[in-house]
Amino acid sequence: MRIIPLLILIFFVSGIQAQDLTNFELVDNYKLEDLKVKVYFKDPLKEILKEHPDFDNKADKEKHVLLSKYLHNNTLYIFQTFKKKELQKRYELIGNPKKIRTKYYFNLDILEGNGNIDKEIDKISVGGSFFEHMLLFQTKQGKEFIGKGIKMWGYFVMIEPYDNLKNKITELIKKDLQNAIPDELLVKEEKTIEPLFDYQKCGLKTISKREFTITVFQYDSIGNVKNKYPRTEKDSELYLSSTSKDITGVTTFPFFSSSDKNITNGNKIQVESELENINYYLKDIEITTESNEVVKIEGQLIIHGFTTKGETTNYELYIAEFEKIDNCSFPKLIKFCPLDDLNYEKPRLTIEIEYELK
Repeated sequence: MRIIPLLILIFFVSGIQAQDLTNFELVDNYKLEDLKVKVYFKDPLKEILKEHPDFDNKADKEKHVLLSKYLHNNTLYIFQTFKKKELQKRYELIGNPKKIRTKYYFNLDILEGNGNIDKEIDKISVGGSFFEHMLLFQTKQGKEFIGKGIKMWGYFVMIEPYDNLKNKITELIKKDLQNAIPDELLVKEEKTIEPLFDYQKCGLKTISKREFTITVFQYDSIGNVKNKYPRTEKDSELYLSSTSKDITGVTTFPFFSSSDKNITNGNKIQVESELENINYYLKDIEITTESNEVVKIEGQLIIHGFTTKGETTNYELYIAEFEKIDNCSFPKLIKFCPLDDLNYEKPRLTIEIEYELK
């Protein structure tokens, strides 16, 4: 796909100017029972260009970072419901900056006609980075890629079709009209997790950024490494990443709670966590210490898969090897290994971690 520079395209796409809808464009309207629904969209790329006029000249990776940051912190779509021209409610699809390293990072805020918050939906299966109504996909050529995967700024991405998003939000609007939105979908009050181990406390105080080198290994028939497939990722939100439901965040810095059940036997500590994100990925957790410092965390990694028949689970061995970084001991090398690889000699995947301290 040939990408037309954004600064040229921007002059051909108009927006609307209205109170609290500034820079949003009317992109759809439809009937829902006795209501009329108007849908507005604010183009992230147009907004990013205002802050970064040199956006087209930036490196591909930086473009993705800027887009992700914007989407996690701003409203993308607004659905307004009207009855006899009177505004009833607004449903705002807004990024949640606390949802780090996860596919579905949006919330749906439901506001009364007077602007007061009625409900906040936390669990909504809408994600993605590129959306049908972005100006890049309003040309004849651009429209051909909606709903397809394309290479954009060096990465393969899906261009999210509007109809999928519309259907999901419309279903939630219907449930709201019936006062039938399940409690489990709503935002819950979050409590700060108090750390169990010193490495967690030290990390919160001293770690500024982390860089992961994630390598997938392929072996030949006699067990020698045939191919390696490395990639790098960065993280600057240690607490949010570690307490999220993202496998990299959880496994690179297991964040246990001070209220987790733990049993010490010599230099070994068995932990039974009460935290959902830990239990989603790790079980049979055993921690080894030396001189009261953690040197490794072992357990079984729970691998979740999804098929047309439902969810599947498989297991691998997990180890996080610690090293002294400045005055603290932090995870340095993570390995996911087959269950029969008891010495962790042939990992399927490794994560090497570099730290930037404050």
